[in-house]
Amino acid sequence: MRIAIMGAGGVGTYFGARLAAAGEEVIFIARGRHLEALQAQGLSLQSPQGDLTLENVTATEDPKNVGVVDVVLVTVKLYSLEEACRAMGPIIGPETMIVPVQNGVSAADIVKSELGDENVVGGLVFVASFVVAPGKIEHKTELHQLVCGEIDGTRSDRVLAFCRAGQNAGFDAIVSENIELEIWKKFVNLAGMSPVTALSRQTIGAVQADPDLREIFRQSISEAVAIGQAGGVEFPPDIVEATVAWFTKVDPNTKNSMLLDLEAGKRMENEWISGEIVRLGRKYGVNTPFHDVAYAMLKPFANGM
Repeated sequence: MRIAIMGAGGVGTYFGARLAAAGEEVIFIARGRHLEALQAQGLSLQSPQGDLTLENVTATEDPKNVGVVDVVLVTVKLYSLEEACRAMGPIIGPETMIVPVQNGVSAADIVKSELGDENVVGGLVFVASFVVAPGKIEHKTELHQLVCGEIDGTRSDRVLAFCRAGQNAGFDAIVSENIELEIWKKFVNLAGMSPVTALSRQTIGAVQADPDLREIFRQSISEAVAIGQAGGVEFPPDIVEATVAWFTKVDPNTKNSMLLDLEAGKRMENEWISGEIVRLGRKYGVNTPFHDVAYAMLKPFANGM
């Protein structure tokens, strides 16, 4: 299977490395010093799921050098997704499956608007992996899950084949028959905690330990759930409590990616997290008082410090 990793940063390089080590033909589409290192010396991965080194990998900055592939795993940040779609044309054929795995709930629609409906499936990932130096990836926890599924819920051959490749590569590749729900459940998780940690500059454990922050966290989750329900998403009845409970299993010293980006002065995904909730709240007539404040207060830092 020919698999292109579009935007091979920490997440894309992790899954691409696992797939390449298992014998799949993987092409990393990357930029800058990370690209130069991949081309010159390959990549190394440190992970509680097992380290690996690939001395020779295929990497390029220009999709025109790749040719048509079977799967494109799109791992750029949401703010770069439209640009990535415009660059991907040369690698997309009639049978190519595009799997966007961005945070938020709009990624599949953005890709469809740029490249059409037929090639796109829904996807999401749960993994904490980062480029710690050019060509070097550090995977922080044992969690390494990729979920994908057809938007209409069917179990297609293309999704099954890609997930089998992922399972053979050693990570948790799961076929979903309700990918919209899975994407929204992750969004509730992300939108619940991200703005709270970013505004308070606190770790996940500190948010849970403080009763006032914990209550704001619960409100943040509830607003995201209300927006999804207004749009027709049928959540499990215990979605709020289940999301709160999920975070009790996370290392209390963990910093959410939005807080890490804020502290590093990097561009943030506020526009597609709290911003998305605010926009959908206005569309559906649902009040979102916490996310109204969070979106406005984080907006000055949206493009970095």
